[in-house]
Amino acid sequence: MENEVRNEKTKGLIYYLKKYSYYIALVCLILFLSIAIILTASLSNNDETTPTGSTVVSFDLPVMNATVLKGYSDTELQYNSVMNVWETHKGIDFYAEVGAEVLAVYAGTVTDISTNLLDGTVITIDHGDGLVTTYGSLAKEVKVQVGDNVAQGDVIGNASNTATSETSADGQVHFEVWKDGNLVDPSNYMDISTGK
Repeated sequence: MENEVRNEKTKGLIYYLKKYSYYIALVCLILFLSIAIILTASLSNNDETTPTGSTVVSFDLPVMNATVLKGYSDTELQYNSVMNVWETHKGIDFYAEVGAEVLAVYAGTVTDISTNLLDGTVITIDHGDGLVTTYGSLAKEVKVQVGDNVAQGDVIGNASNTATSETSADGQVHFEVWKDGNLVDPSNYMDISTGK
């Protein structure tokens, strides 16, 4: 008799599981997904916090009393009248009289100095932590050498009109910011509206 009751309960349980297995699986799946979403959200919130002791990078402008000739454009095409093409512009062009001093926007190490027909003389400075700046359309005679450590505000060269890809007669400085190997908007690191 006891075995019959157990068999009857077992059959009832099996019948119940067969009849409602879809709903049971659905509830388990919803619980699993809810836990996964909660854990993912809590982990991503932890990534957004700034570690203690880290500093916020704030650049000076590369030219005193700077005026923006052409802003940064990641996706929007801008007309380049010198080259007669529409193109994105992944840097900022600052107007500067020919001969105006060009300044390091932040402390770092000069890693490259090169000259080519399209960009003029270009100085590259590594600021550490994947942050690199480049200064183009400089005069051929520069004030630094590869390997020099520069402080924020140090004179590194002079503005010119040597970048044949962007300027005709007026002086300028083409300024780019690289973060972890990708070009980014320099205005994320500086206040262009002040002109200082």
